[in-house]
This record gives sequence, C-alpha cells and structure tokens, in this order.
Amino acid sequence: MLDAALASLWLEVASASVTYGAAARVDTRTRSMDAQATGEAVAPVAADVDVVPTLSLKYDDGSAVTEVQYAPRISFREATSSPRTEVQHVGRLLSDWRPSRGLTLHGTQEFVLGQVNLFTNLPLGGSLDDDPAAGPVPGDTPATPIQPLPEGVDTVFFLSSLTTLAAETVWLGPGWRLSGSAGFSASGGLDDTAKEAVPFQYGPRLQLSLGNSPAPRHTLATTLAYTDSRFSTGARASVTTFTGAWTHRLDRRTAVEAGVGVGVAYSVRATEGDTPEDPGGPGATPSAAASGSGRLTTLQVADAPVADPAQRLELLPDLTLAVSHRVPSRMADFNGRLAARVTPFVDRLTGLVYPRADLTLNGTWALSPRFRFSGTGGSAFAVGGAVGDRQVVGGVGAGWTVNRWVTLEVDTRAAWTRSPDVEAARTVWSATLGLTVQKTGIL
Repeated sequence: MLDAALASLWLEVASASVTYGAAARVDTRTRSMDAQATGEAVAPVAADVDVVPTLSLKYDDGSAVTEVQYAPRISFREATSSPRTEVQHVGRLLSDWRPSRGLTLHGTQEFVLGQVNLFTNLPLGGSLDDDPAAGPVPGDTPATPIQPLPEGVDTVFFLSSLTTLAAETVWLGPGWRLSGSAGFSASGGLDDTAKEAVPFQYGPRLQLSLGNSPAPRHTLATTLAYTDSRFSTGARASVTTFTGAWTHRLDRRTAVEAGVGVGVAYSVRATEGDTPEDPGGPGATPSAAASGSGRLTTLQVADAPVADPAQRLELLPDLTLAVSHRVPSRMADFNGRLAARVTPFVDRLTGLVYPRADLTLNGTWALSPRFRFSGTGGSAFAVGGAVGDRQVVGGVGAGWTVNRWVTLEVDTRAAWTRSPDVEAARTVWSATLGLTVQKTGIL
C-alpha cells in the first residue's frame, strides 16, 4: 500500500509544471513639478527613469496553482536637475486551489515597501480590467495625489500590505454562486516624517456575496462588506455596507448594471493635535488629524461650517449605475464602460467617512492583434453636504507588441485636484515611454 501511495504522489508531482518568467521594464517619464512639494523654487518640469526587473515562478498541477512574483522598482528622480534614487520592493503571492468540484479557494499576499513619490502616481479612474473593490495596485500607491504636504517633503518611506483569503462555491445549485473573503490591510508612512504626509492605517476587511442568474441575461447579487481602519493619528473608520446589484445584458454588445445599498459608517476623529494651543488660533476650525495636513474636519451642511463631533455614526448611500458596450471588429475591436457611483469614502489622511461620487469613463480599442489604444477619464467629489477633495483625471495610452518578447507603451495622464483647506488648486501631469522585454519558460 505504501508503494502505491508513493507511486500516486510521484505521478501527481511529475504531471505538475513549473514555469518561470523574467522581464525588465524601463520607463522614461517627463512630469510636472510642484513648488509646494519642496517649499523652494524648482524647475517646472522634471525627468525620471524607472527600472523594474521582474522575476516570477508558477506551479500548476491542474487543481492547484501558485505563483510568486518579485518586481522591485528602481527610480532615478529628477535626473536633469537634482538627481536622487528611490527604491520600492514590490512582491505578490497568488494561490488557487480546487479541492473538489464546485469549490475554489484563493489566497493572495501583496506588499510594497520603500520610497514612494506622492506626485508621480496619478489616478486615472480605473481600467476595464480593474475590480473597484480590489483597491490600489501594488506599486501604484497612494492612488490619488495627496495635498497639502509638510514643508520640504515630496517622497515618503511607505508600506502597503494586503493579505486576502477567499472561497467560492456553486454547491447551492445551478445558477447560484456563493463567495466570501477575509483580509487584513496595512498602509501608510513608516517613519515620523512619512506619517505626517500619509498616516499609517491598518485593519481587517470582510465580504460575503450571494449571486443568482434567474435567466441567461440577468444576474442578481447581494453583498455584505465590512472594513475597519485604525490610523496612527488616533482616528478610526468602520464601514459596513449592504448592497443589492442587478446586471442585465441588453444584447450581445451592451450590458447595464445597477446597484442599491446602504452603508453604516462609524468614525472617530483624530485625537492628537486637538488642543487649545492649536496654531489655528481662536475660532479656527478644529483639526481632523495630527498629520500636519491641516485638513478641515467640518461638515458644510448649511451656510456656516459646523464642527465635526469626536465620534459619528451615520447612514450613507451605496449606489452604482454602469453601462458597458462592446463593438467587435477585426480592425478596431472596442470595449468601453461608463460608471457612476456614490459610496462611503474613507479619507486616508483624516479617517473621516463621507459619501463620495465617482464618475469614470474608460475605453479600449484593439486596432490589431499587436496594437492597442486606450483612454480614460473621471471625476470624484464629496456629496451630501460633506467637505472633501475634488478631482478631475484623464489620460490616453497606446501599446504595441513588437513580438512575443518585446512591448512598447506610451502613456500620458493629468490630474486636477482641489482640497477644501488649500487656496489654490493643483494640476499635475506626466508623459511616459515604456519598453518591456520578457522571457518565459518551463523548468
């Protein structure tokens, strides 16, 4: 019997495959400079070079797939004026296991550790392949330009970690799908200077979803989600949302998605720095955080601001309306999506929770099997009388697959942001030319 077990194990291992991947990407970027970031006169334009070597291993035996990837980002900032080097360690571990028919288990671990420039990662409102609930992509945090910053700081020592365990099953019957996930996230500055720009935050996240397809063109889903974030400033934000979504495919090209739900938000205002000696002086608006950002912690419900209480418990809307459209063509295959969302938003600087509207428009044209063009744009702003940042972002990009080993990409993006406590709005832009060389094989 032992011989039979060893033989079965040997056959299973022998049938598995282990593949490797090696790639190197070089991005040459021209971007705008912001005088507020350094507190001194700077050139209006800067040039950067990013080098990203990538190593990956993938194990696949049919029922289980595990992949590990390490892709450090080495950045040479402001190469033409005040050169300096920044390094980010970026890694990812992915695992899928199907222990039985109809049951799939997932596990992921993603992390970023190193120096992050707060002005070179401009948001573009997501892409067609992004999951809105998945959060930022490792290496691209923070997801939005942050303002204002402490005097003399534009690069911070940053950590981002996300651990997720998930399961999905169709055991409930034909057309039914049940999924759930549990995770823990941590992100923000690690030293005192970095925490002034981006307070450190950590906490769990849970999600449970039940979906059903009563007809070929209709899909219904109910989702219960919970997130809890604790900040180094003493702030805390807990959000529980209950949402129902309906997706209807009008035809082979067009689909409509609508979601209605409610969120219960509990927030605790930052305790540090809220002293009578606040530099704002008598009559100044109380500070929301000890981050040094000086953000307002008021709700502009009427003509005069009302001081935000130390603790708040409130109901917030969670609404989604989206339209996806595809035009299949051999010459110019198009895939686009227009979405509008009003969801509870947690300000990563202050820990305040308020309803925010996000409008996004994305489109991708596959002009040939090797050439792709994409455009995206969007806007985000607080609604319901809340005070928050306003943003307008957009960009275009193109990619050309020269052959199976070499890819060229061009990307141009811009962002306009306005904070309620900053006199002037900020506009930043960047243009990037990227070259990727990759190689895959079987070990």
